This record gives sequence, C-alpha cells and structure tokens, in this order.
Amino acid sequence: MDFDRRRVAFRVVVAVAIAALLVGGVGWNRVLRNLRDADLAVYALAPLGAALALLAGGEGTRVALGFSAHSVRGALARRAFYGAAIVRNFLPAGNVGGGGFVAYAVSRHGDVSVSEAVAGVTGWEFVMMAASAVVGGVGALAVAAAGGDPSETVGLFVAFGAVLAVIAAAGVLLDAYRGSVAAAITRIAGALEPVLTRVATGYDGDIGEARVRRGLDEFFETLRRLAADRRRFAVMVAAAHVAWLCWMVPLFVSLLAVGVAVSPAVVMVAVTVSGFARAVPLPAGIGPVDVALGGVLVALTPHSVGELASALVLYRSSMLLVQVMAGGLALWTLDVAATGALAD
Repeated sequence: MDFDRRRVAFRVVVAVAIAALLVGGVGWNRVLRNLRDADLAVYALAPLGAALALLAGGEGTRVALGFSAHSVRGALARRAFYGAAIVRNFLPAGNVGGGGFVAYAVSRHGDVSVSEAVAGVTGWEFVMMAASAVVGGVGALAVAAAGGDPSETVGLFVAFGAVLAVIAAAGVLLDAYRGSVAAAITRIAGALEPVLTRVATGYDGDIGEARVRRGLDEFFETLRRLAADRRRFAVMVAAAHVAWLCWMVPLFVSLLAVGVAVSPAVVMVAVTVSGFARAVPLPAGIGPVDVALGGVLVALTPHSVGELASALVLYRSSMLLVQVMAGGLALWTLDVAATGALAD
C-alpha cells in the first residue's frame, strides 16, 4: 500500500507540474490569440519537428548506452530520455540534472552498473554539445556568406569551443590521476555519509577507495569502447546532429506561420545560441532563452521584436507542449519499462 500511495502521489505531482508549466510558462490566452491569426497548416509542422528531435535524442541515448534497438533496455533508455525533458524544463539548472536523471533511471532499474550508465550519458551529452557548436557554426558561416554580420555570435561559439576543450582536458586529467581522484571521492563521501544514507537509495556506507577506483576504471573503459566502436559512434554523432536540426524546425515554421520569412541559417544560429542561455538556472529557460532568440533574430534580420513576438510565443508553446506530453507519459510508464528491463 505504501508503494502504491507513493506512486499515485508521484503521478499527481507530475500532472500538476505539467499543467503549471503549460499555463504559467506560456499562457493559453496568448497562445490561442496567436494561433487564431497564424497559418495552422504550416504551424502543425512545429510540434512534429519537436517530436522528431525527441525521437532522435532518445535513439542517440540508447546507442550511447549500448542497448539494442528492440530490447526492453532500449525502451527504458528512450523513456528515461523523454522523462528527462520534465527534469530539464522544471528544475533550475535542469539541463545538468537531465543527464543525471537518465543515468539514475537506467542504472537503478536496468542490468547495467552506475559507471556504465554515467559513461554512456556523459558520452552522449558531450557529443550533443559538440553537435550544437557544429550546427551553430555552420549557420554563422552561411549567414556571413549571404552578406550578413554574425560577428556578435562568433564569440559565443569560440567560447563554447573552449569549454568543450576544457571538458575534454579535464577528462584526460581524471583518467591520468584516477588514484588521487578515487581517494578524494572517498574522503568526500565519508564526510557526507549522514546525508547520503538518507537520500541515496541502497547506499550502505561502504564506499572504499578500491570500490571507487573500480568504478572509475569501468567508466573510462566504457568510454573507450564507445569511441573505438566506429559504427556505433558514427550513429550517435549522426543522431545528435539530426536532433539539433529537428530543433530548428519549430522556430522556422513558427516564423513562417505568422508571415515572417527567415533564412534557415539564421534559425540555426538562433536556436544554438538560445541553448547557451539555458545555463541560466530558470525552469524551461523562460526569459533568458526568449531574450537570446529574439536578440539573434533582431540582429540578423530586418524584423522588429514586435513582428517576431508572436512567432516566439508559438515556438515556445509547441516545444513545451511536446516535451511535457512526451516526458509526462514517459515518467508515467517508466516503472513498467524498468520492470521489463530487469527481466531482459
């Protein structure tokens, strides 16, 4: 009975959170007013693009974790990724927590270790970051080739490239000094043991240095196997780029739906730059993401903020609608997929 009550309570919280995001984050009055004046036949492609992006992201996550396409573990990986859309949109700094949620969901219920899950998710997140830089960079070059001036955004992509380099360098250092890292983690875990025993399910306080070192060895070995499997790695890279390109569709067609024609290259720059704005820890990036989108579009097109406002409202509503519907459904059925994964 206790388990059933917790499950029901969790589902109620998810349902309330979805309603709160849709009503408070977007506002149905504004959405309906803009829909009334928009070309609905064109706008119908916006949620389709968002759905395809989620599908690509789910497949990329599955491939990164090494699960076969038709296994129940593969279904678990996909549902965990879709469910992470709720985490990314609702929690402050949810972009960071989303990957952690996927790793937790897979390692908690699937026949895979924590180190393997974290390594797979880390590999996927890094490839997604690199793909955003590639897509945005290509867009900036296309804008420049067409006579535009993307100089204000070039600095962002250069800085982002530097961040990727720092992350890669940090990974190399962690790999080289695993022993020291294991000792540091053991000391930190010992200091936090009273907290960990309360919040970490299954934590028994036994986290010796040797155990941490084995986890680190497994983590880096999993990453090496992923990088060495060229076919698998190529599929993951392709999925990341497909996901980013599909994220462009909702903004592009939302602009067209209200009669604003914008170059696809400009949309590529705007969407990837808005991804940087998600670093500001606000639920769904409401505010910073919209400012980033509007700023890039105003800077690279002759349109005013007033002309673009309706399209941005439609864009954000289509994105959030698909994410919370898919994420809510995935969370609702995640326990079913997990039960199957244990038997797979």
